[in-house]
Amino acid sequence: MTKSIQSGITLWELIRQGDRNAFDSIYHQYVSQLFALAYKHIPNRTDAEDIVQEVFIDIWEKRNEIIIHSSLFNYLYSSTRYKVLRFIKANNTRPESLCLFQELLQQYSIPEEHSDAKLRSIDSFVSSAITGLPEQMKKVYLLNTEEGMSVTAIADHLQIAPQTVRNHLSKVRKRLYDVVSRLASLLFSLCIISLFLFAVLPNH
Repeated sequence: MTKSIQSGITLWELIRQGDRNAFDSIYHQYVSQLFALAYKHIPNRTDAEDIVQEVFIDIWEKRNEIIIHSSLFNYLYSSTRYKVLRFIKANNTRPESLCLFQELLQQYSIPEEHSDAKLRSIDSFVSSAITGLPEQMKKVYLLNTEEGMSVTAIADHLQIAPQTVRNHLSKVRKRLYDVVSRLASLLFSLCIISLFLFAVLPNH
């Protein structure tokens, strides 16, 4: 066990006894690193700061319940990632926003036994959903998103009413939203499993 890990465990034992000085010590020692992690994935300073504050509030209020086997920093880091993922899930479930989930999953891999090839690619889920759309609906969506065509231009191109185009786009977005929302919930659960294992299992 390195000196830094030993120091963190010692401080944690003091915190569990209600030592505010020990708590202040870990706060000043780790707050910048945890903020950097949160701000990297949630580029809003206020939201990132709030997440980090929640992490420290939680460990103080739940200090008698939390058991740390290895590194205090690992626990704090994992807690921050958990809150970042929860924030993304709550605020960014639109398909175009889920690249944050993909980046997090690539950086913090899910154990192989909890995943499969498809779960590692958000794009494959979205692509499958698009492929399964009715033909005209799919054409409307692709012309809008890939060709950048307006509602009027699509209507002229396909010789259908503009309102029909709007209806198709609305239905596609609803379908994709439902698909990605379910995926986000699943990925969130898998990430929490990974973070839990990372936090509670001793380092070897």
